[in-house]
Amino acid sequence: MLLFVYGILRDPELLAAVLDRPLRADQVLAAVAPGYRATYAPNRLTPALVRAPGGAAEGLVLLGLSAFEHDLIDALADSASRRMVLPVMIGEELHEALAHLPAGPMVPGDPWSFTHWQAVHKAAALPGEIARAAEMRQRLIAIRPH
Repeated sequence: MLLFVYGILRDPELLAAVLDRPLRADQVLAAVAPGYRATYAPNRLTPALVRAPGGAAEGLVLLGLSAFEHDLIDALADSASRRMVLPVMIGEELHEALAHLPAGPMVPGDPWSFTHWQAVHKAAALPGEIARAAEMRQRLIAIRPH
């Protein structure tokens, strides 16, 4: 199934490091989730996706992920989120995609900006996120070969 990412995994450098491989250009499609927006969540630099009538959260749809890669992204997701199916637009076409959304009620904060994260927080966050992904990958390999 398609995977919609709307937060820091939109960064190609981080995504390649998490997956331990780059995705081809035809496996990364610009998309929006109508009726949602990315918002700051309490005590986090990464966003939460919340319902927002009239909104449209920008993101990417990732294609060609293995079951192991889906498990890895699930393991890296915030523990207060769960994977759900939501509608996404790829160009003019409506699709269903998996995405990580808050597991419970959340008071939306200010809109979250991917470009702001890249400009202000990426340099400091990237090494830790890459190390966390590598550690999680090793843990998953130990219990689930890919």
